[in-house]
Amino acid sequence: MKKFACQYALLRFRPFVETGEFANVGIVLIAPEARFFGFRILKRYGRITQFFHQLDRQVYLDGRQLFKEELDRFAKELRSLALDGRKAEPNLSLARNLFAEMVRPREAMMQFAEQRLVLAQDPKAKLLQLFDHYVERNFVTKEYQERLLENNVRKLLLRAKVMEKYQREKIGTEDFAVNFPFVSMVDGEAQRVIKPLYLAQGDSTKILTHGGQWVDKIRRLRNRNALPPNVLFPVTEPAENTKSYRAFQEIRNDLLAADVQVVAAEDEARILRFATDHDYRH
Repeated sequence: MKKFACQYALLRFRPFVETGEFANVGIVLIAPEARFFGFRILKRYGRITQFFHQLDRQVYLDGRQLFKEELDRFAKELRSLALDGRKAEPNLSLARNLFAEMVRPREAMMQFAEQRLVLAQDPKAKLLQLFDHYVERNFVTKEYQERLLENNVRKLLLRAKVMEKYQREKIGTEDFAVNFPFVSMVDGEAQRVIKPLYLAQGDSTKILTHGGQWVDKIRRLRNRNALPPNVLFPVTEPAENTKSYRAFQEIRNDLLAADVQVVAAEDEARILRFATDHDYRH
């Protein structure tokens, strides 16, 4: 069967421009030769408000509705001008140009990533497949899980009225630096660091890879005397008596050897003691 060239772009939701953080919330796809244009936008706002803890759900819902209306208008215009089924041939160049204009970079809460190309026998099925891969699964990644862990720590610090002492900071030297979500600074010097870490993946290799990256970062910062003594990693761990748990133990031991305090992510009492007691060492 013939495969059609499909151009697509991911739709990103970026409510806080200053942080640069975004979530993939939709996708648009065009296959001019097949006279096809389609889009999907995430409906479940719960995942978005968990990811962006300060966000009012209505901000996403309103933005989604406005963008859906814009895409509906574009689809109607595209069919009329370039993909009209009553004409013998679609206007391929016009369709591609209209699509390129629609997904061009813009400074807005809803914005498209760069265009990509894929071949598909069924453009509609490919749209659904890409949506599942880039949007639905986007919310089961370690990055998403760690964002939830960060939100939990942030809420904990807010309840304890110590969140004002912590901020997101880059720590390191001119040749090597790492971003941490919670850093207590005194006179421009980092005093305490908290970094939630998700290590509950069901795959040992993923745990060792992700955890190993953080072990390496900590070791390099320690070698440069760039980290304060007090560093805490609240960690989500896999079930015991599994291969995954043995991988977790290896990473935990490596972190401990690098003078990092490791606690269970749900151990709020120990996290709070670390965050509030400047004499705390476990």
